[in-house]
Amino acid sequence: MEPLEVFKVECLDEEGAQKYEGVIRDVLTDLNLVRAIGRLRVYIDPKEPVFIIVGIFRQGLPTITLGDVADINSVNEGIMVSVREEQYASTAVGKLYLKYGRDRIIPTDRTSVIVPVDGDYARQHDEISSIVVYDPKDELKKAVIDALIRIAPEGFRVRKHYISEHMLAFIASEDPIKPEWMNVCHRIREEIKHDKED
Repeated sequence: MEPLEVFKVECLDEEGAQKYEGVIRDVLTDLNLVRAIGRLRVYIDPKEPVFIIVGIFRQGLPTITLGDVADINSVNEGIMVSVREEQYASTAVGKLYLKYGRDRIIPTDRTSVIVPVDGDYARQHDEISSIVVYDPKDELKKAVIDALIRIAPEGFRVRKHYISEHMLAFIASEDPIKPEWMNVCHRIREEIKHDKED
């Protein structure tokens, strides 16, 4: 398992910082997030009380499109889409229903449908092939939110988070989130962008 490129815990209590670093590493390992997060900075002030965590994601897995998991061929009635990989079948068929309308799609079995050609066959073939059936970033976001909730100190029920394709930021406290904590979070976000591997 690859280690984090940068992992810093900022806290006045050095012993507490070391313990929290261990807790965070354990949670990230348990949820298989160590490879997904490249840099992580944590700010803890038990006197305030506030807990802030900011991270940058590593480049992830590519999305999976219908063209990756299905055979797409011309038939008399239109374009036959036969999903080869069972785990994506219901999602793929559902996305085709949404795009073209349930009443226009001809089901042939549980994993195959015929889509009537609407205009240019080549263009429509490419559109069908490019439909995303699985985006690993969606799963990553769920796992990251789960990790943040586990990592936040007990009793810190007031939370604010931001998760994008490239970065996460999370603030937790017992008290309402203060503007100065948002400023600390913004400072850390800028710093982490420029962190280098030590």
